[in-house]
Amino acid sequence: MVTSESAAPEAKGPASGSRALGGHTSGSRASLPARPETAPTLREHALIVIRHAITTGDLDEDTIYSAAGLAKQLGMSLSPVREAMMSLVAEGTVEAVPNRGFRLVPVTREDLEEIIRIRALLAGPAVDALCARASEDPAASEAALGDLRTHAEAALAAAHEDDTIGFMTADRLFHEHLLEHGLGRRAADISLRLRDQSRVFAAHSIAAIVDAESAQQIVDLVGLIEAGRSAEAQALVIDNLFYFRRTENL
Repeated sequence: MVTSESAAPEAKGPASGSRALGGHTSGSRASLPARPETAPTLREHALIVIRHAITTGDLDEDTIYSAAGLAKQLGMSLSPVREAMMSLVAEGTVEAVPNRGFRLVPVTREDLEEIIRIRALLAGPAVDALCARASEDPAASEAALGDLRTHAEAALAAAHEDDTIGFMTADRLFHEHLLEHGLGRRAADISLRLRDQSRVFAAHSIAAIVDAESAQQIVDLVGLIEAGRSAEAQALVIDNLFYFRRTENL
């Protein structure tokens, strides 16, 4: 795995010149997710922003982060940030370091294999359900397919522009909505928690190739779902989930 450099290495906040969450200096938060209507509390908003930072590689496994330092960078109160980090501890993405703060739980290759196998148990049936729906009632499936196509095309465009953060964000949204449209919100939440625990990023030298291949797969996946080709779609989505294998083969 290759992760980007840490955003908040010091317990009292970022050191001079260090990056804030989202890859910007501490004076800018332009890339941080806005607080959506579906996140009515500050804790839930902090959780969304921190998950985004994990997804895009702005949090590093080798760094201990203080809740105060993260809160300062997010421009939020300490309490909701600490509560969000404790939620991540409860689900196994983060671990608490006594008297120091929090750090991401290290992930081994065996962990990745297990995580993907579990995600595949959800993704396969979700794709099958979407294919059946598209075959039985194409008009009713139009909105869901349009939503998936939008995220897939955004991922492909970002990959072609060598925008790894843009690709990771769009790809995460695609898989979130794939599960939500196929099986429901609970399945999407479970899959996203597992995805956040995997934290796989391609090295910069091969990111454009790996990201473009992965993005093209999800664009093709939408086409297979629309055509109702369930067996092919299920095989493709499972192959797509094993992103980390492509980073090892180049």
